[in-house]
Amino acid sequence: MPGLHRLPRTASLPFYDDPLQSETIPIRPAIPLELILLCHAATRAMKTGRFPIGDEPAEHDARSQLAPLRARGNARVIASPARVARETAAWIADAFDIVPAFDDIDYGRWRGHSIRETGEREPEQVAAWLADPHARAHGGESVAMLAARVAEGLALIDRLKGCERCIVVTHAIVVKVALAQALGKPLTSVYAMNLAPLSTTVLERATSV
Repeated sequence: MPGLHRLPRTASLPFYDDPLQSETIPIRPAIPLELILLCHAATRAMKTGRFPIGDEPAEHDARSQLAPLRARGNARVIASPARVARETAAWIADAFDIVPAFDDIDYGRWRGHSIRETGEREPEQVAAWLADPHARAHGGESVAMLAARVAEGLALIDRLKGCERCIVVTHAIVVKVALAQALGKPLTSVYAMNLAPLSTTVLERATSV
């Protein structure tokens, strides 16, 4: 099924990912809007297996890889408030909007800590968080809470006037949640999805008149 990946279900965390080819998923046929969800560039935290804290810079300048997206000059660009997302957005647009609804999930007290060490220190809490979209073992956001604000962000985009293409620079977990919603899948399905830095997922949505 588009957007889902046949990988073994393991205790991997939803933002720490492998490559995925772009997918186009039709949502509604009327007044089409091409919504491109772009995962931000790789960070040092991702490479070293740490929970992000939000102010990590891109590890490498990848603007040359994003040249095809920059060429789409008629697109409206939106970015997560996270530093790496803003840096990535600046590689494809001279101006862009920042929308908090597309920010990374808040990992609470796990922010900045090693994923492996957290799993060893709090195995039950990590297992609960991976099994239950409503769990908040870290004291931050649950996946269900993230899904609620992502839905609000997508609804905002659907209300844009005169916009035929929108690029949202965001985080892998945000894209996964958006895919689960688009496909009508349970939120637990995000743990079986894998997205690479700079990968794109395309949704065909419909804007209001």
